[in-house]
This record gives sequence, structure tokens and C-alpha cells, in this order.
Amino acid sequence: MSMYKTRKLLQWSWVLGVLFLQTNVHAQGLGNAPYSAIGIGELLSKGYSPSNAMGDVGVSASNPLYINSLNPALLVRNRYTMFDVGVIGQYKSLQDTKQNQRDFGGNIGYLALSFPVAPKWSLGLSLKPYSFVNYQQNSYGRIGTSIYEAQYVYSGKGGLNQINLTNGFQIGKNLSVGADFTYLFGNFNRSVTSQLRIGDSRDYIVSRDDRLNFSDVNLKLGAAYRQKLKEDHYLNFGATYNLASSLNTIRNTTLEVLSSAGQPITNPDTLTQANLNVNLPANWRVGLSYEKFFKLLLSFDYDRQNWSQYKGISGNNENMRDGQSFHFGMEYVPKFNSTKYWDLVFYRLGFIYHQTPLVIGTKPVDDMSVSMGMSLPVGRNFVNLINISFVAGQRGTVSSQTFRERYGRVVLGISLKDTWFQKFKVD
Repeated sequence: MSMYKTRKLLQWSWVLGVLFLQTNVHAQGLGNAPYSAIGIGELLSKGYSPSNAMGDVGVSASNPLYINSLNPALLVRNRYTMFDVGVIGQYKSLQDTKQNQRDFGGNIGYLALSFPVAPKWSLGLSLKPYSFVNYQQNSYGRIGTSIYEAQYVYSGKGGLNQINLTNGFQIGKNLSVGADFTYLFGNFNRSVTSQLRIGDSRDYIVSRDDRLNFSDVNLKLGAAYRQKLKEDHYLNFGATYNLASSLNTIRNTTLEVLSSAGQPITNPDTLTQANLNVNLPANWRVGLSYEKFFKLLLSFDYDRQNWSQYKGISGNNENMRDGQSFHFGMEYVPKFNSTKYWDLVFYRLGFIYHQTPLVIGTKPVDDMSVSMGMSLPVGRNFVNLINISFVAGQRGTVSSQTFRERYGRVVLGISLKDTWFQKFKVD
């Protein structure tokens, strides 16, 4: 590698490092999420903006113009040095049998850098949120047979983040393999407060706070096979396997008495201080796609994770079931070698049906969404992309046990490329 290329790589790495250090990637800003009170919070999409627009497909096929985060084996198809960044904005409407709520939030979605190390080896580094916790629920109840009422407030904030070091290797004309080394870290704050209400006045607040700090390393393996059917037509297969993980967890539980104005009256008393493990089940995913290179991509992914094997800090699986999801996506570009701008735009559609691991009482919670989006070429020679995806969906239903979430999500991403190496060639 020349001195110029080395200097450029250091510059890109420095920019990414600064963003890592200065960016708070916890996703609490995405709004109230009552279902995030269960397990390790609400899991976020594993894909970047182009994949989000196609129903989060991408385990079998990859476009060399943006980074694929779903299968490490496909990273080797990126023959550019690439930097991807994305932000998320989300609108959500919550409704149960008694009330409804609407809110809006936004957050950093992902930061990623990839570059070719050798003709058959690409390396990537990324940071993104893994899950988030953000909820608050109020309830009231009479104390025994008295006329007095107590207010209980259940709330939580925090999340898990992931740093990924990804390697992709081409080991034959049609086969590539990869490994994704993940460092998970983050913390949750969950609290329960109770306060006695006497007429129009309020008594002291008793607050029980749980602070959980998590850290662990994990490994995902991937493989992808590309079979040429005829000129520019391919049939693609892909699979990934994410090993089960045991999150190292430090739990600190304290009890504190506050005034009705929220001022401390006593110093917090430590009730629990322990080192625990939270067991995350293995996750596997397979995919199949038909591709006409730089023209049309039709893709299907199936994802499964046996959350019945999950074990939280309480030692049980919190009534979770095995989760699975079905992903369908399409990508189309009118004419990639055209001189007309709108012929160079990538158009995308997608659909997801997700049987989430959540079971509230006896009621399972399912999630369905549709998506669409595009990539707009920008910059010199149109080598960079502005990626836009729109996702609309519904999770759960209105019942005596569950509530309904309707959401709209926009993911705006930018893919920047530097052509230090030989451009991608089609076999």
C-alpha cells in the first residue's frame, strides 16, 4: 500500500474514531417503547438504510456500492474504501383499551468503515445500537381497605451498543466466508417508585432503582455462494450463525426515600450488588436471491432466534417464545450505464412479518411492516450515495392484555467511497 493510501486510511479511521468517542448511540431518543421493559429491550434492525428499504434482506446478496452489515462473507465484494453513516427518525402511535399516545424521536443509526486489505480480503469496523430501553408506566391502587391511594411509576432507560470488527474472504470463484467479532456493552436503569396520595397532598416517594451494566464479546460466522446462470444473471445463497452469548452483568439495586418534590431525604441504601450473567440465545439466518447485476435483485431471508432459551437477571426467560421473521425485498435500477440521472437511481421495496419473542400474559405479539426507499447518486462521477428508507408497521393489537404500536420510521444514510484500489470487476 502506498504512503498516500496509508495516510488516507488513517484519516478515515481517525474520523470514525472521533465519531465513536463523541456520539451517544443509545437509542432512547426513538420514543416511548413499553415493550422494551422486557428482556434486553427493543432490538433494532441489523441492516443499514438500503437494507431497511428492502425489508431488511441482505444475507445472500450484496451491492458493492454500499456496506452490507447482515452477512460478513459479503463484505469482500466491496472493493472501495467506504464510509457509511445513518440517522433514524421515528413516529409512533401507542393505543390500549383506555388511552393513546403519540411521540417522535431520532438517533444515530450506524457508523461504518470498510476497505479492501488484499484482492480477496476486506475488513470492516462499525458502531451501532443493538437494543434500547425507554418506557414509563403509571398505575394506582388503594392501600388495603383505606381511602388512601398509592401511585406506582415503573420506568426504564438505557440500551446496548455494539462495536463490530468484520472480515470477509473470497475462497473460490463462487464462495466467500466471513467472521464478525462483536463487543456488546451498555447499561439499563430501571426503577419503581411508590408515593402515597392523601387527598390533594402527596407523601414521601420510595424509589427502588436497578442499574445493570453489560459487556460481552460474541462471534457471527457467515457464508455466501453465488452461482452464475447466464451473462449478468446470478442465483445467490447465504447463511449466518450468531453464537449464543452470556452477557457479563453487574447489578446494583438501591432503595432511596425522596420528598414529594423529588429531593433526597436519605442516602441510597444498597440492597443488591452482584455479578450475574444474561444468556442470549443463538441466532441463525438463511437467504436466497435472484440477481441481474446492477439491474434487479429479488431476495428472501428467514431469521430465527430461540428466545425460549433466554435467561435474564431473574433466572428465567421472562415468558418469551422462540422468535422468527420472514423478509422479502426488491432492488431495481433502470439503467446503470446511462448518462441520465434518474436511470442511475436505485429503487427498493420490502416486507417483513415478524413473530416477536414477546408474550404478554397469554397474548403473543407479532409485528408486520412494509418499506420502500431509494439511493440517490451524488458527487464526482456519482460514486457516492444518499440512501433513504421509509418503514411503516404495526406491532401488537389492542386487547385487555396488550396494546398496539403503529410506527413510521425514516432512515437517512450516506455512503462515501474512495477509489484507492482497482474497481470491482464482474466475472
